Amino acid sequence: MAFKPALITGINGLVGPYLARHLSSHGREVIGIDIHEKCMTEGIRYLQADICDSNGIKNIFNTVKPREIYHLAGISSPQEFNHKPYGSFQINLMGTISLFEAMKDLDHSPIMLAVGSAKQYQSSGYSGKLLETSDLAPNGYYGVSKNAVEMIAKFYVSQYNLDIRLTRSFNHTGPGQSTQFVCSDWAHQIASIVSQKASPVLSVGNINAVMDFSDVRDIVEAYRLIVERGKKGEVYNVCSGKGTPLKYILDSLTTKSLSAISVSVQKDKVNDFASNNQLIGDNSKIFRETGWHPKIPIEKTLDDLYTWWLEKLNNS
Repeated sequence: MAFKPALITGINGLVGPYLARHLSSHGREVIGIDIHEKCMTEGIRYLQADICDSNGIKNIFNTVKPREIYHLAGISSPQEFNHKPYGSFQINLMGTISLFEAMKDLDHSPIMLAVGSAKQYQSSGYSGKLLETSDLAPNGYYGVSKNAVEMIAKFYVSQYNLDIRLTRSFNHTGPGQSTQFVCSDWAHQIASIVSQKASPVLSVGNINAVMDFSDVRDIVEAYRLIVERGKKGEVYNVCSGKGTPLKYILDSLTTKSLSAISVSVQKDKVNDFASNNQLIGDNSKIFRETGWHPKIPIEKTLDDLYTWWLEKLNNS
């Protein structure tokens, strides 16, 4: 059986290892690239690369000859973007253009999935579920960068007939996520308290928002199905379609501790984790065109995330 070569950029992020394992189990030969010296995922071919190195990326594409490209690389943390906007825009925009240019010069026609964000929708005052046709009005650097990438991708589709498919991925979490993101931040703090490595005070930002969360293990299936069954140039919301109050997540995680935990609202976290009070997607298009729907409930996701942190802390 011939395995289809699938290239994953940003293999060392949260989604990369899960996607690599998922694709490997569905007949792909996975090749991962990232800027780090070592790969965090075993059993795949790994190439250290900077996506902003356009010549290096072209050489990799010509060597690997991918049939599928899953573009995950980039700065994904809004707070990191706020702190380092120049370098972050360079990576997210020019790095992605390097990939489009390398793809354009290949002697075959691969499919690329370029991952965007629900932050592209962020505009104040919207209370319903967001469709792919809803207004795009990002109000932060990160959302602006993802919106710009989508526009550039559509240019390459129309001008050079590249097969690029796009997502606007809503919040997703799971074991392995950085503490730059709210669920993992809270799970880490509570695991630290339970393992007696921290005082019983949970530092939080905004706890009043209602957000759309999915499990990373569901997200990777969505990405594969978009590549297999989606359409060139189309955009897909990848989301649960359900709103989960952050207060519910907070309560679910704090019950892991048998002793009382006090909650302290920190102004810097309110700014870092700033978001709309409600951001919920409509996933009817991806279901209609690919058959994908999320399967893992938020309660299991939070349990697994907390357990991962607890084991990591106890083994450190």
